Amino acid sequence: MNDGVRVEPGLVRGAALLLTAAAGIRLLGSIVAGFLEWHDASNGPFPGGRPRAFDVLTTFGAAGDGTGVLLLVAAAAAVWWLGSRGEPLADVLTTWTSWLFGATGLLALAQGVGVGLVYPTALGGNQTSRLVQAEAFAPAYVVLAVGAIVLLNRLRVGFATESASDDLDAFIFAVDRKSGDVRAFLSAGEAKRRIHVYSVEDDEFAFYTDEGTALAATVVDDRIVLRPTDQQRLGELVESLKEFANRRGITIDDEDADDPTAYAVPIGRWHWLEMWPPWMRPIGMLFRSRR
Repeated sequence: MNDGVRVEPGLVRGAALLLTAAAGIRLLGSIVAGFLEWHDASNGPFPGGRPRAFDVLTTFGAAGDGTGVLLLVAAAAAVWWLGSRGEPLADVLTTWTSWLFGATGLLALAQGVGVGLVYPTALGGNQTSRLVQAEAFAPAYVVLAVGAIVLLNRLRVGFATESASDDLDAFIFAVDRKSGDVRAFLSAGEAKRRIHVYSVEDDEFAFYTDEGTALAATVVDDRIVLRPTDQQRLGELVESLKEFANRRGITIDDEDADDPTAYAVPIGRWHWLEMWPPWMRPIGMLFRSRR
């Protein structure tokens, strides 16, 4: 019996990137158009005073609308999903999405100010109802943007705290017992987030610290627990790292070939780029986490 739909991380990564890019393009277009409108209004035949300010501010604020907010809310949901599973891209996108929310809030504020300037004087007649209707949206978008930034920052702090509070102060390596592939993590907290509980229950990986200490991996209350054992397997770990690096074309300096810590960042970078299609890997390097 199917208990649920399995979501592919690659699809969520693609959706997060697509939504973030779309929101960013809309904001950039709105800002460029706003400066062009400002320039044209300053040098061409254009009415002065409030009508001019209305045109400039509402052109700037065009992207601070419901569509822009919905794009970013969807992007934030995808980022949260990625972050909850320890995806490296989540940290980068959390920062980008926060900045985009901030820009959207500012543009929404500009839109509201522009509308507020023109309705009482330029349209004539009783425009109070239209003014109230239009002005109600801008503060709602600003509040939503500020709240989203706070929540995204809490998400980042929460994952950082989880990693910092872990009692294993070491790099963690997970060696696939069947394929010999190696995954590298800069902390035990990161390993627990990025390894699926099903993999631990199926004993798919052998876990080691960077000093070669074998780790016993178990699942308690749907959470992964890594405990050091008395077994020291540094030679076994180094051989696995060398074999994986040679097979995947990962270059390690000869003087560091016997030091497991020298493999952590290159292996992490290799796995990061493998998440991207070959033609998008140059872009992936730009998004790469600071590891």
